Amino acid sequence: MKINVDEIFDVTSFNIDREPHIVLDPQVCVGCDQRGCTNSCPARCYTWSEEDQKMTFVHDGCLECGTCYVVCHRNAFTRWTYPRGGFGVSFRMT
Repeated sequence: MKINVDEIFDVTSFNIDREPHIVLDPQVCVGCDQRGCTNSCPARCYTWSEEDQKMTFVHDGCLECGTCYVVCHRNAFTRWTYPRGGFGVSFRMT
């Protein structure tokens, strides 16, 4: 079964925790010249506003893949963990 990244949300559900499992220090992002997270996150959880010079992260649709953690060369995360038990993403491939 082949699946496109954009189609993964058709077979995905989330139990969203109020407490984010990923916490970003947006001040670190201001000095970043690459912003790899905005281009590599398959869930598009990161948004850079050039006008406001601000990074926004929304954990609600996070696929927990870890790509943002790997591509961030500025160590902008004050916390990156998987969600607490019972929360987070659930993939149903049937």
